[in-house]
Amino acid sequence: MSDGRTCGYAWWRHELRVGGHVYSQYEASGNGGQLVMVVPALDLDVSIWRKFREELLPQFIMGGREAP
Repeated sequence: MSDGRTCGYAWWRHELRVGGHVYSQYEASGNGGQLVMVVPALDLDVSIWRKFREELLPQFIMGGREAP
């Protein structure tokens, strides 16, 4: 595991940086690269393929959003 990531009960936890914001993010991964991601500060959950996580989630799904 890289620095800042932890695992428990088959869920991975790390930080997701979007613009100037840093969000706690939790994910469960399946065989084949699919992910279920949860961003509690934004009341957001997303199912996505691993290869699209870094480009699609911050830019198109979370872009311009701010935590309440």
